[in-house]
Amino acid sequence: MLSVTREITFCYGHRLLNYDGKCRHLHGHNGRAVITLEAERLDDLGIVMDFSQLKKVVGGWIDATLDHRMLLHRDDPVVPFLRQQN
Repeated sequence: MLSVTREITFCYGHRLLNYDGKCRHLHGHNGRAVITLEAERLDDLGIVMDFSQLKKVVGGWIDATLDHRMLLHRDDPVVPFLRQQN
């Protein structure tokens, strides 16, 4: 089995509801997604997958969906307020 791995970093914010500690406050993290693809054989270019294509597809989704976003529980009381700010 052949494989290729790409790491993509992103930033996000969140908080923990019903938590009695510092993480109950809105705060940020640096996240990391590690993507490994496997193949039985290499393609015509001699690779499992082009890194730029992997970054475009997966990295594009991360950029559009997770990067610099607030990831909050749907029951978080701050959600309605934040939605009104758009």
